[in-house]
Parts: sequence; C-alpha cells; structure tokens
Amino acid sequence: MWRGFSVAGLEQRQKATTFVVNNMQIMFKIIAIMFLGIAIGYLARKQRWVKAVGSTTMITIVVLLFVMGGEIGGNEVVMSNLVGLGGEALLIAVAATLGSLIMARIIYKAFFKGERGDER
Repeated sequence: MWRGFSVAGLEQRQKATTFVVNNMQIMFKIIAIMFLGIAIGYLARKQRWVKAVGSTTMITIVVLLFVMGGEIGGNEVVMSNLVGLGGEALLIAVAATLGSLIMARIIYKAFFKGERGDER
C-alpha cells in the first residue's frame, strides 16, 4: 500500500467518479432536449399550435409545483426540519435581496449619476 492510498479509498473514488459521470450524462441529455425544443420552436414559430404552447406552459408549471409540494409534504425529514430550513431560506433570500439593492445603488451612483437630470 502506497502512502495515502488504499483499496477502499480507490473504490470510493471510483464510485464517486461514476456518480458524477452519470449525473453529467443526464444533465447533457436534459440540455440537449431543451435545445431541441428551442430549435423546433424557432422553426415552427409561425405555426398556430406554437402560440397555444404558452398557455399550456403555465398550467404545466402549476401542476409541477403542486406535485413538488406533495412530495415535500410527504417527506418526514423535510417536514420535521421545516422551521429550520425555512428560517435559513428566508435569511438567504433577505441577504441576497439586500446585497442586490446595495450593489445596484453603488453601480447607479458610480455610472449613472447626473444622467437625465437626476441629481439625487
């Protein structure tokens, strides 16, 4: 056995590599399907049925959110940790929003102050 290497460690690395490769293959398939949809939508953009897809998209998203809510509601681990997870999510959302507002104000003052007669 070489220093820092073991058979068990090598097997774990091989499993992790296989997991990552499999997930990357799935991700690339999903991206390829998305680009195929973009191409079909672009080529068929003047067809009447393409305009109807917009209304079905909203219905599909609502159904997806409903199913995801059912999945989360049925998961005992998530439900038992909901307060902690919700608190962390709220903290992250507030911090991200405040950070965006602060940076937007800094950028506005640095690059756009004085344009259009705005002297705030």
